[in-house]
Amino acid sequence: MVMKMGQKAGYLIMKFLYKTDVLKADNKPFSTEILIWLLTGLLFISLSISFTIKAEPYLAIKNNLKCAACHVNPNGGGLRNDFGRIYGQNLLPAKASSYDSGKLARLTQYLTVGADSRFNGTYQKTAQKSDNTSQGFEISSTQLYLNIEIPDSGLSLYIDQQVAPGSAINREALVMYQFEQNNLFDGSYLKAGKLFLPYGLRIEDDSAFIRQVTGMNFDNSDNGVEYGVSYKNTSANFYVANGTSQASNNDDSLLYGLRVEHLFSSFRLGMSAVLNDGDQQVQMLNLYGGAQWRDLTFLAEIDYLTLEKSNSFTQQDIKQLVTLAEVNYQWRQGWNFKLTAEFFDPDQDVDEDEQTRYSFITEYTPLSNVQLRLGFRLKQDIPQKPQQNSDMVFIQSHFYF
Repeated sequence: MVMKMGQKAGYLIMKFLYKTDVLKADNKPFSTEILIWLLTGLLFISLSISFTIKAEPYLAIKNNLKCAACHVNPNGGGLRNDFGRIYGQNLLPAKASSYDSGKLARLTQYLTVGADSRFNGTYQKTAQKSDNTSQGFEISSTQLYLNIEIPDSGLSLYIDQQVAPGSAINREALVMYQFEQNNLFDGSYLKAGKLFLPYGLRIEDDSAFIRQVTGMNFDNSDNGVEYGVSYKNTSANFYVANGTSQASNNDDSLLYGLRVEHLFSSFRLGMSAVLNDGDQQVQMLNLYGGAQWRDLTFLAEIDYLTLEKSNSFTQQDIKQLVTLAEVNYQWRQGWNFKLTAEFFDPDQDVDEDEQTRYSFITEYTPLSNVQLRLGFRLKQDIPQKPQQNSDMVFIQSHFYF
């Protein structure tokens, strides 16, 4: 089955390279109208100097580092630590600023703050015959981070608060205890509170199939406890959560999960497993990995889900398959080109119901704490769902510290 999944991932990448001709085809959704919009978007980018970058897994894979190397949260994402701020200020951009970002983030010896803010402009055209275009600008998200360390205790309080758009939403609020290193483990920790559950690749794009189908994304934290341990190049996470993303558990069942990852010299492999023993039992198994070769960074993830289906007429499990394959090309400092192919089979017992999505994204970090993005995205579903067949162009402006 693993070989079959790998063949599908390779097929998606080759199919995407072929379908890039969509930009030239007169009978495709991309047209003169969208090219004009693109020029407008490029002009907008040239006038913009704000907005964010959530650290993406390809940066950790490129440098063969664990997420904890750059983030306060050992699982990655959110507030950056001292090394993460140095990397974002000096190594990521084409031109580094001369100021000390640590002085901006570290208010006191035990109190650190941070922020991410993203502004989007999008143009989307679907295969529907009427009213099939949408365009506009929006604040995608703005997060503020706060970390309080209790001196000489190993304890810290971490808060991740979304303040825009709309009303404030707490994404993470947890207490973490970090154990002292010993001869057996390089490091371990215990977290309790509202947290993002560790599962697979924590890519920035929450709309990706592997994040939407599994529910493991930056819009969906849960209340629970997590234990993490690290030994040399191997790390493992064990966790128990409500499984409902609610303030309190609304049934007598829980979610159980684990993730294990090992770093080799130039690549990494990991796996995740989750059992959500709710009214509709959900089992998720995932394999993921990444590799660095010259200026190319490769990422891949395969998810296999089993959803228990039960009613008065029949009892049959729904089996789903989700894959992602991504390659990043670091052309020069400050520039990255990203090519992504995705596949989703919502029911393996039903033929020809698959969905695919292809993306090409240019990322430019001109100076410290600012990143700009320009992307093309093609999504394909069955012909009976024209609203799900769409072409999109988007721009992003991203501020972080």
